[in-house]
Amino acid sequence: MKINLALLMLSAAIGLSSCGDALTLVEGGMTGTGITAGRITGFGSIYVNGIHYQVNEAGLYRNGSRVADQSSFAAGEFITVTGSVNTDGVSGIATQVSFDSLVKGVVEAITTEGQSQSLKVLGQTVELDLLTVLHGFDQLTDLQLGNVLEISGDRLPSGKIKASSIALIADSYQTTEGLQLMGAISQLKPELKTFQINGLTINYSTANLLAWGGQALANGQTVQVKATQLPSNAELIAQQLSLQTMQGKYPNKSHLELEGIVTALSAANEFSLAGQKIISSHTTQWIGLTAAVVGLNLEVEGYIDTTGTLQAQRIILRDVSQGNSHELAGQITAIDKTLNTISLAGYLLYLDKSSMLLSNSQTTTRQARRGGRHDVAKFEDLVVGDYIEVTALQLTDGTWRVLRLDRGGRAH
Repeated sequence: MKINLALLMLSAAIGLSSCGDALTLVEGGMTGTGITAGRITGFGSIYVNGIHYQVNEAGLYRNGSRVADQSSFAAGEFITVTGSVNTDGVSGIATQVSFDSLVKGVVEAITTEGQSQSLKVLGQTVELDLLTVLHGFDQLTDLQLGNVLEISGDRLPSGKIKASSIALIADSYQTTEGLQLMGAISQLKPELKTFQINGLTINYSTANLLAWGGQALANGQTVQVKATQLPSNAELIAQQLSLQTMQGKYPNKSHLELEGIVTALSAANEFSLAGQKIISSHTTQWIGLTAAVVGLNLEVEGYIDTTGTLQAQRIILRDVSQGNSHELAGQITAIDKTLNTISLAGYLLYLDKSSMLLSNSQTTTRQARRGGRHDVAKFEDLVVGDYIEVTALQLTDGTWRVLRLDRGGRAH
């Protein structure tokens, strides 16, 4: 049995806070009409940020195109759900679900050094962590240069991408696949009609500009770039350029549950996460930490005020970097389906609707899985004796909350 237990304090901020019963606080979110943006953790409709959304009547969109059903999405992908949350705080009805990949392109480099794993796709450095879900392949060593990948996640303050999901689309690139990249403009040169996104030069001289509303391009704007031809001499010829603005994205007084990475601290009670300004107050509940730290992945729940600021009511740690998580592996020795707990290696582990459960019992070949989706599991599928691997965080009251569980273990 493999057990790796090494809890490292990132800083005094990631300590045990005095928020009370953490189990009660973590399960469930806000109620009423609103927006939820975060990674998919399960299906049977869609689970995101601890809410089970029914999507039968929702408009479903993938990279701007309408899709038929939830099978077009995958575990780990960051989506935005608009709808309503029921009074129980853990279920709701979606009116729209949308996904946009952060980058879609070919593998240019693969790095596996010890625990550090990363890729280079369209000039972007893509880092993996313990929560990254792989679709169509089992590990980085399965990939080859030239493979086509679609990547979801968020950007670190450095501009690197922390991947929540990586899907192998094809062995080699065809122009019908299309390329896509989202990021912030830098080194804009209007006279040359070029700019850069984290080192990749974008030539927009022949691009169709969408959703600009008369605005001029400027450094710092977030844009989505679409192209068909692979970069040449580190330059990508854009066919379409869309402005991704935060203004009006979340309407005044709307409830918002947002997962993302802290990119900046403006004050003791003010920070930016996934491009959104957030303010905390003395009534904000902190779960798993007592203050925001640049680079941490958090979930923030609150409401949008008249200035477009998210007034935080609850902030939850969702981060496995910097050693602030535990990895456990072994056979389940007990299950309590009333309390949603399992026993493993002497630990009592709590699962809620934010826990991502994956199944790794597939026997099909990698070739047959090209473009496929990683299987998900459900809590009711688990039985005593199952071999599992778990990534968990310790909560305020000393209990352990499962962020990810792999039934059958992970490929190594």
